[in-house]
Amino acid sequence: MQRKLFILIAILALSSTCAVRAQEVYKMVLESATRVVNNPTSNYTLTRVAQFKRTALTYMRGKALENPDSATVHFLDTQAYYLNEFTDRFFREILKVSGNARKECIMTFVKASSENPVWNDPDKSTTESYIGTGELTPFSLDTDWEKAYRSIEDALGK
Repeated sequence: MQRKLFILIAILALSSTCAVRAQEVYKMVLESATRVVNNPTSNYTLTRVAQFKRTALTYMRGKALENPDSATVHFLDTQAYYLNEFTDRFFREILKVSGNARKECIMTFVKASSENPVWNDPDKSTTESYIGTGELTPFSLDTDWEKAYRSIEDALGK
């Protein structure tokens, strides 16, 4: 995970100084998640997290195609980057605590995801399909991942 994070940061740094192909970060996060899901040697945890990322990215792309004026290539790249950051931070934080503190930490992340929708999609059966189902990533698909990540930074401290 640390290596993937480094690669994403490097790409974002390069994008500020030179042109990066359209949807480079989005594609990288999606391809990485797809490789993990399709790798028979991936463990259960990595596979479930990667499947959530694939689902979230696919949902995001579909909604972006429905709203082309509001969803640019930069938007998709930014959302993919912060989706990755959000899930990585989630696992780092919950591994630090146990018992009730862990439950509170999980709920902080779930709340950040749910309270920062990007499209306000009324289809809750889809958008909340990972919440309350025992998934390792209990987050809403309709999340503005940048805002949710910033919300977590505020709640937990940077």
